[in-house]
Amino acid sequence: MRHFASSLRTWLAVVGRGVVIAGALTGAAPLAAQALPPACLPEVSGARGSAEVLVLTPRTETGDLADPAGRLYRQGELHVPVSVSGKPGAGVQGAARAMTFLALDEAPDRWGRRIGHLRSEPTGMWLAHEEVAAGRAIVAPRRATPACLAPLFAAERAARAARAGLWARERVWSAHRPRALAARVGQYTLVTGRVLSVGETSRTLYLNFGRRWSRDFTATVDSRRIADFAAAGLDARSLEGAAIRVRGVLRQDRGPLIDLRHPAQIERLDKDGQSR
Repeated sequence: MRHFASSLRTWLAVVGRGVVIAGALTGAAPLAAQALPPACLPEVSGARGSAEVLVLTPRTETGDLADPAGRLYRQGELHVPVSVSGKPGAGVQGAARAMTFLALDEAPDRWGRRIGHLRSEPTGMWLAHEEVAAGRAIVAPRRATPACLAPLFAAERAARAARAGLWARERVWSAHRPRALAARVGQYTLVTGRVLSVGETSRTLYLNFGRRWSRDFTATVDSRRIADFAAAGLDARSLEGAAIRVRGVLRQDRGPLIDLRHPAQIERLDKDGQSR
């Protein structure tokens, strides 16, 4: 979180020249490549010194990538939905390719995957941008700075508008229809609405989208994170009356609820009078 305040400045020009990725979408026009923004590098353990060049093959049954020894890798800051059948509804596709891996965490996650940024070689293309632009993944902020995430949010908006990939079936849900949200419990969900009121206890800030907390949708922020949100330019206490979009795993706690741990899980839709 310590990098958020400085990262609000416009992120630097991307590394390298623009390239075109042929065949990113079957039957669609090629996508313009996006290099890994320099704004992402402060979050990488060891920054440039930790880069590894690997040959990775997509594992379509999980959406991960594997090296020849079977070690698993995953691009961070993304959510890859799983279909009802248990197989990925999206996720990394294609044949094995050389990629540079920059670790975000020193140790693998509980599924044995190494999480980091992945960059195709020799083009320098950022895998996260490719997956989001093609509609194979949703932006899921975890630790990257707002400046790092900005091009991913732009790609996601374009993919949603075009109903590309997973957006042919996924959608943004209304915060003001809590009964409909019940079917989304346990799933990564985008929810849009206007904050009716803001409440706070010693431990939790509540963004209430209805008058009945036991039934209506709520988003919460741990009080210990409020300063981090403010450092990123978001005063969570001032959101009463604001139209916002939030994202995260929906859970049921009397009413439907999303816990917000990262400032980028909140998008202002009415800032400066402009819907985004």
